[in-house]
Amino acid sequence: MTILRWTIVLSLIFAAEPAFAYLDPGTGSMLLQVILGGIAAVGVAIKLFWYKIRAALGLKKKDPEVQDGTA
Repeated sequence: MTILRWTIVLSLIFAAEPAFAYLDPGTGSMLLQVILGGIAAVGVAIKLFWYKIRAALGLKKKDPEVQDGTA
C-alpha cells in the first residue's frame, strides 16, 4: 500500500507545472493572521476545557479535608 502512495506522490510532484501565480504583499499578512488566529483559538479552547483536560489526565485537585466543624 505504501508503494502505491509513493507512486502517486512522486507522479504528482514530477507532473507539476509552473503556475505563474502572483502573490501580493497582503498574502503574507493574511497568512500571519491565520496562524495567530489558530494559536488564539487553541488557547481559548484549552482555557474553556481546562478542568476536563486535567480530569482526563488525572491531575484533578484533591478535595480539601473535611473539618470536624469545631472552631
